[in-house]
Amino acid sequence: DRLRSRGLGDVYKRQMFTCVSVLLGGMVNADAASFRVSHDVPLSWSASYTIVTSGDHIKDVKNVKATARIGKITKTYVSYDAANRVTLHISRKLGIVSYKAGLVAKISKGKLIVTAI
Repeated sequence: DRLRSRGLGDVYKRQMFTCVSVLLGGMVNADAASFRVSHDVPLSWSASYTIVTSGDHIKDVKNVKATARIGKITKTYVSYDAANRVTLHISRKLGIVSYKAGLVAKISKGKLIVTAI
């Protein structure tokens, strides 16, 4: 019961098929993409979400998650600041002190720019 060794020709054929399918898939969906946005502040908080784009416009925000490393998250919400920019707002409480933070995602010329605020 030995596995048959594949020759380089088999590997080449599989790579060519993968390349063709990636190229064709990219051409079909060139105007739309999904990006996973995440940020982690050690010993403080972490947050992530997925944005769905069409060109330089953000069409949807999904899978929003925020976790406090210390204290607790009291509120999260997403604001659509512009057609190409969204902000995840986070309110966190540590003892009697309340903090506000956020995670901004902006699409510009096909590039994703993420900023923690």
